[in-house]
Amino acid sequence: MFTFNQNNGILYTGRTMKKIFTVILFFVVLSSLVFPGDILKVGAYTGYFSPKEKLLNEIYGGEDVIYGLKIGVHIWQGFYVFLSGMQYAQVGETLLGDITRLRLNPIDVSLRYTFAFGSVNPYLESGFTYIYFIEKSDIGDTKNRGSGFSVDGGIEFKLSRRFILDVGVKYSQVKVSPGGFDVQLGGFQGGVSFLVIF
Repeated sequence: MFTFNQNNGILYTGRTMKKIFTVILFFVVLSSLVFPGDILKVGAYTGYFSPKEKLLNEIYGGEDVIYGLKIGVHIWQGFYVFLSGMQYAQVGETLLGDITRLRLNPIDVSLRYTFAFGSVNPYLESGFTYIYFIEKSDIGDTKNRGSGFSVDGGIEFKLSRRFILDVGVKYSQVKVSPGGFDVQLGGFQGGVSFLVIF
């Protein structure tokens, strides 16, 4: 049975994500006032996430939509530090017929190098992934966290001086052990971001 049966870790609610994005928004506004133009890339992300964990796929049905926000800060000649926060939520049924709900909130900090070719610019990216997760079911709730790594690749299509369409793929690996056994919360995803340059 995939459903975790212990109640440890951190207390995590949607309010935590709102606080994180409020802080991020504050720094975005502050940076746009302090730094010159073309220093920030900010925008919304939507994609399709395919978990690597076999049991997670069996209970929750596997692939589904993931969405969130991305912020990139230009640090030096094609190099950007990106911060992203996302959410993936599923409802499933355990092997015993209990309804269970899973929510993953990955937060990524990564380094991206973008090749400047003009209007079509490929990139490579790698970094640190931190996942908050909560699973609620009739037999108990589990709230915890885990960390791992991610690698990305994609293409930025420059639509204008201020707007970019970012199309990319990603692989993440995050192993947690909430019930004394290893569970892989990472996987493959592909998605699109609409980024605004400041």
